[in-house]
Amino acid sequence: MQPKKFNLYNNENQVVQDAYDILTANIHISNEQNRVKTLALTSCNPAEGKTSLAISLSITMANSGWKVLFVDSDMRKPPAAKRLNYGSIFGFSDYLTGDVELDDALSESNIKNLTYFSCGNSHPNPIGLLCSLRFEELKNEVQDKYDFVLFDTPALTSVIDGALIASKVDATILVVKMGLTTLDTLSRVKEQLENVNATILGVVLNKLKKRDYKLYLKSYNYFFNSERFLKIKMPKYQQMLKHHYLVKSV
Repeated sequence: MQPKKFNLYNNENQVVQDAYDILTANIHISNEQNRVKTLALTSCNPAEGKTSLAISLSITMANSGWKVLFVDSDMRKPPAAKRLNYGSIFGFSDYLTGDVELDDALSESNIKNLTYFSCGNSHPNPIGLLCSLRFEELKNEVQDKYDFVLFDTPALTSVIDGALIASKVDATILVVKMGLTTLDTLSRVKEQLENVNATILGVVLNKLKKRDYKLYLKSYNYFFNSERFLKIKMPKYQQMLKHHYLVKSV
């Protein structure tokens, strides 16, 4: 592997982490039914939070004990323009061109069970690389080494790369942003994926407002009340215990 180690951060917000846990559980259920191992994460438009969601989902899966490979498959942007790719030597594009073998292109992360595969150096013909036999070889090899492989792809309304990858992997998760993605755009993107015979595993509604999330799931108040208990009531509760004997079960 490359010497650079990428440091990824865990979500400290318990409500947000709960949302990723639910998404991971749903994927696990689908995996038992359909044997999904390779996933494309894409969106209708840029700036819908797809990459952040893909990274957090990868971390949650890895923390659940699965061996995960996160692949940045957007080869159109230079590595220096991306926070995670900065400093890497080789990556996805370099493997597809045959300039490097897989083990030499991968990077470690600070998350146990999570390996990172950067986009590599920018390439003038990413479509040609994605249509190559080398991509099929990559997919077959990583399926044997990892429990889940997540491909972070460009937005579907920007370039065709995301649809092409979606047509070659087991399933696709479509990310849409609350208040930005229109139903017309969503309908066109759905048709685009269906035209390439992509399997749509589901749609993630991202960047939901706190008020709307609380209406959809009551877990927000559940975690909020738990935190409030720990910060306010727990000290008083511990003080009270000092004046009582604790009964130990035998």
